Amino acid sequence: MINHVHADYAPPRSWEQFEELCADVFQSAWQDPALVRHGRAGQRQNGVDIVGRNGAVYPIGIQCKKRSVWPGGKLKTREIDAEIAEALKFRPALKVFYILTTAPDDAATLAHVRDLNEEHKKEGKFEVVLLGWAEIVRRATLDPQVANKHFGPAGGGAPRSPLLATWMMLNGKLEMRGAELKLSVAELVQDLHDWPDGHVVIRQRESDALLETLRRFEGRSLTKKERKERIALRIELQKLTDAEALATRGVLLMLTHPVVSEWVLKVWEYDAPLAIQGFLNGHLGLQAPRQGVNTSYLRLTLPDADSHSCSTVISEKHVLSILNIVNERQARFGNPLTEIVGELPMKVRAKVAIPRIVRAILEYRSEDRLSWEEIAKMKALNIGSWKVALA
Repeated sequence: MINHVHADYAPPRSWEQFEELCADVFQSAWQDPALVRHGRAGQRQNGVDIVGRNGAVYPIGIQCKKRSVWPGGKLKTREIDAEIAEALKFRPALKVFYILTTAPDDAATLAHVRDLNEEHKKEGKFEVVLLGWAEIVRRATLDPQVANKHFGPAGGGAPRSPLLATWMMLNGKLEMRGAELKLSVAELVQDLHDWPDGHVVIRQRESDALLETLRRFEGRSLTKKERKERIALRIELQKLTDAEALATRGVLLMLTHPVVSEWVLKVWEYDAPLAIQGFLNGHLGLQAPRQGVNTSYLRLTLPDADSHSCSTVISEKHVLSILNIVNERQARFGNPLTEIVGELPMKVRAKVAIPRIVRAILEYRSEDRLSWEEIAKMKALNIGSWKVALA
């Protein structure tokens, strides 16, 4: 059962997320895996943001009406005329042109569109379809995958939960990196502050591929062989989506938990992008690190409990960086000063230690069934004070 349908949702927090919602709605409705977002921001698009196919009808253009003040108010008829004039220049010529807006449906603008369609029909031009926010939500909630992605998993109350970010992964690796990852993390931190009820999607392209494969079984009688095949695909998809949900919890733990985020965002302000990348790639990576006779490990132990520890494989490069800083501190201070996470070299701390500690905290919650109060008493959330050792 889809519990989103009776909820009152505010529009997405940005025009970019609105465009992504529109793309997902029509890709699902038309079962068109080739549907694409057309061009980039700043490029001339002839009034078209998305291009798709609905059965034999191609091309269909979709314009997600960008507002100067988001989400904006009523759509004016002159704006509709301007968008249509641009779309008429699109090549190949459009068969249908959708204008999607966050504004509510308006009788005057709908009447204007009907009059335009009468003229277009006589002149052999495309049909115009205008959809307001209520209709877009109705269509979005027809597909639970789309609804859950953009509005959050819904119970009976279906609280408003705008989608703040969608981060894609391929072959176990986060597609964003470098400066783009740094900016995206900084933007997400600000968005989570402004929209604390918002949610984040960590998505593997392998999940999307499985969903498209599963759609081929819809709407027809299946043989026993096909039913078994569908069950196997659904089991595989569940494994991927469960891992994605845990990955999202890990990211939010680093960015929003009062204690953990203090370490990640304030004490070590430059660590967050590398820590998130290390956590996601380690958690959703398809291949485990190679282990052999010369494999090195970083052992991490709770500040006050030697019986609670975890380990992770560490590269020789990172081992050398630890040994170098140990020798340097020994020479300068007469003490290696590398007993806790906070004393590790920055990249080892961000890429190796923080991701493993975050996984350990999530394991305390999901596997050991500990409450946040119990985890806090163990001092597990004081991630800078975990003890470290090479093994």
